[in-house]
This record gives sequence, structure tokens and C-alpha cells, in this order.
Amino acid sequence: MSLLIGANSKAFDVMHAAGINVRTFRAYRDQFNFIPTLWPAKEAVPEARVTLSIRPVPADLLAGRLDERLRALIAAAPPGVKLSAWHEASNLPGYPDFITADVMAAVHEYLRDLCRGSNVAYGSIICAVPSATRRWMGANLDWYGLDIYDFGEGQFRNWRGGISRSKLFARLDDMRRTCQELSGRDLPEIDICETNSPRPAHRPEWLALLAEWLADNGGSRLQMFFNPSGPLSGPWLPDDQRTIEQLRSLCGT
Repeated sequence: MSLLIGANSKAFDVMHAAGINVRTFRAYRDQFNFIPTLWPAKEAVPEARVTLSIRPVPADLLAGRLDERLRALIAAAPPGVKLSAWHEASNLPGYPDFITADVMAAVHEYLRDLCRGSNVAYGSIICAVPSATRRWMGANLDWYGLDIYDFGEGQFRNWRGGISRSKLFARLDDMRRTCQELSGRDLPEIDICETNSPRPAHRPEWLALLAEWLADNGGSRLQMFFNPSGPLSGPWLPDDQRTIEQLRSLCGT
């Protein structure tokens, strides 16, 4: 399985302009019950594959009230697209009270079944310790996603402040084991759907370690996230040549 490199939609274009061979991007449609009629695409890179996050209200979804719009979207899908609902459901601030683990298990099952036999692969995305979040993740999905950052609490850093390979890989190995149990597959398809270090000097090492683990463990997509005001990510830096060269190298391999 080849590993596609990319970023959130807003950062994709500047990365492409920097000569990085980006081939996947993350898109968000956060309005409740909004089901787009077209799949997000990149005119400059038509072959780029999207991972799309939506927020269907569970009561409406499970009652079938969104089926017509969802079936139309699924039928219009080009090859290689991925769909997810209520990303980071277990921990993202601001979600309504009706988003619970049991509800999300039903949402994942319903959307998984709608997508079966189509060009759309359905999966869930978490941002927490996977083994402690498995009730939110859904069973027998096509793929599983993890949003992971060089968090300020330092749980993936060594005592010098650099990135700890052993600590980071321990979290990723926990993800693999949890997805194996949920999917029943020895090599479940795993994506990193948001990632970055807010410390630019550590981005090359962070990205290299994630790419290494994904390449060895059924990884499919490595999607960075840049937000100028985001404390976990920070802005895209056009003069950060070390990160740019690392991304070019990863895309080349």
C-alpha cells in the first residue's frame, strides 16, 4: 500500500506551490446535516484524494431522512475518496450532548453499510488514546484515522525536549492493536488525518517518524494540518526549508 502525503485543504495549495508532491487532503463540512452534492477536489491536482468529514444529526441519519442525499453523494464519488462522520467525537469541545459512544457506534455502522460496494471507503477519526476510545471508533470499518500532534503536554517528547520515537510509536502501536481488534484484520488500514508540531524545528523528525510507522503498519494517508492561530499546529512557513525538504523526500519515497 502506498502512502499518500497531504494536508488540510487550506494548506494543500501552498504545499503544492512549494514543489511538494501532495496527493491527499482533508476537507470539513461542519454544518449539521449538510451533505454536499459534489466531492471536494483540487483543480491543480485532479488525482488528489479527499478525506471528507461531515456531521449528520444521528436521529435523522438513523431514521433514513438523509439517505437520498447521502446516496447521491456516494454515487457521485470518484475512486479513492474517504468519508467520516463527527471526527474526534470522543473529545472535541463543543459537540452536542447527543454525540455519545453508543450513538457513534450506530452512526459508523449505518454509514459503513451505505458506502459498501461504492468508491467510498468509510472510517472513523479519533484524537485520543485508542484503547481507551474504542467504543467510539466503530467495528469492521474500511479504515481508521488518528489525529495526533506534538502536544504541549509533552507526552511524545524525550527529556531533552525532542521527539521520543519510543513514546510516539507506543501510541501508534496502541492504535494498530485497537484497530486489529475492531476490524478483525491483521493489517487494518490506518491514516493520520491531522498532524503537526507547533515547534517548526521538530517538524521534520515528527513527520519522518510518522511516515516510517505508517509505511510499516498498513498506513494509507499522512495529512498535515496548519492553522495560523492553532496552538497544536501553527502556520505554514514558506521559508521552513527543512520541513519542505522532508516533505519532498517523503513524497518521493
